Amino acid sequence: MLFRSRFSTYTPAALKNAPLTQMVGEYKVEFLAYESVGNMDKTPVMFLGGAFQSFASFRNEVEQILEHCPVILADFPSQGGNDQLAPELNMEDYADLIAGFLTAQDVPTVQLMGVSYGSAMATLFASAYPDMIDRLLISGITCFRRESLITLLEDSLTLLDAGDMDSFATTAVCNLINHNRMEDTKIGATYRRLLFRQIARLNDNERQRYAQNTRRLLRFQGFKGFPTCETLIATGEFDNFTLPQENAAVARQCAKGTFAVIRNADHLAQFEQKSASMEVVCRFMTGQSLEGINGVDVYDPQAFDFANQRLQGRFRPMEQPYTLTDEATGKTHTVRIENINFSGCELEQINADMTLTDASDQLYLEIPETGHRYHVRMLVKDKKTIRCLILQRDMKGAEALLSYLQDHLLMIRENQPSMEEVAGKLA
Repeated sequence: MLFRSRFSTYTPAALKNAPLTQMVGEYKVEFLAYESVGNMDKTPVMFLGGAFQSFASFRNEVEQILEHCPVILADFPSQGGNDQLAPELNMEDYADLIAGFLTAQDVPTVQLMGVSYGSAMATLFASAYPDMIDRLLISGITCFRRESLITLLEDSLTLLDAGDMDSFATTAVCNLINHNRMEDTKIGATYRRLLFRQIARLNDNERQRYAQNTRRLLRFQGFKGFPTCETLIATGEFDNFTLPQENAAVARQCAKGTFAVIRNADHLAQFEQKSASMEVVCRFMTGQSLEGINGVDVYDPQAFDFANQRLQGRFRPMEQPYTLTDEATGKTHTVRIENINFSGCELEQINADMTLTDASDQLYLEIPETGHRYHVRMLVKDKKTIRCLILQRDMKGAEALLSYLQDHLLMIRENQPSMEEVAGKLA
């Protein structure tokens, strides 16, 4: 029996109300809970958001789900609007906090949705407390140990620690949005500007929370167990923050796992493809079939493999060569850009005396056609070539690179398989 005094009637304005508070030991949980006539005997759905999300981010999902089930919106320490700083907590501790919160609220069983950062919390809870969860939906799961993403997150922390909020916001926007696929996702300049301003204006507490959450993710070494409940893992087709193959790999480890891809979306599928995303959530949480949703492909995770898919095209400049400057040593190197996109590049040295090492972290690639130079981080180096990330730190420079990729280059590789070619759909 649910503790009904904490469940109220929903109105759109209610999402802006001050949240309720539940202490779990010394830790504060902020939450809102809603129910409607006819669903009060159903298992509630609880939402756990990602970085830079608030309760209002789930307005559409709440309104749809409430037709079928009660809803709980919860922010745990350092998450969402919860300003409690808790650097001592690790990811596994959040599973215990979720369980403690539900027990305190007399909610014996829950359906759980976790987005991005919240996905790892949700997965850990489902694995540790199988008797307390009925269904699990996770989107853009953050369980990676991918070198490129670790590098990007570490770089974001460096910028945050330095107080360079414009560069930090640029990095965040460029990481979350796949700029190589904006024609597909229909992400406009207005949305990108709004997201940039939101992140650039984070207050001190919000900055500390981001740093703590990011460091928790970086410390996290992976799941020791996986959920046994009905589990759906969904991701955007062009998510280059948490890759589709990474999400599918987790789905394969779940006893009752299903994998879904939302077309023409990246890590922000919830906002880019609202209708498709909401229908996925509502159908799954109410036990309906996922087949036939417009813009969504459902796969058997055992058959799905994106390992060889490029989420971005690669291009070779017609203009050659280029200059790579190592500011740590003051040396300049003449290089040929073998291929490049918004996220990275492969460079071929022209002179045999390129004395770069793994410690070379002050490398700048000059691209005169853009009017900018780009901080690159070396990932792989052999005798002739180096493969680099491009660390986007200036929004004007990022926009200039996009224009350059569209107007000045000859495409050399764009052999991406279609979704139907990658894997067979579920019957």
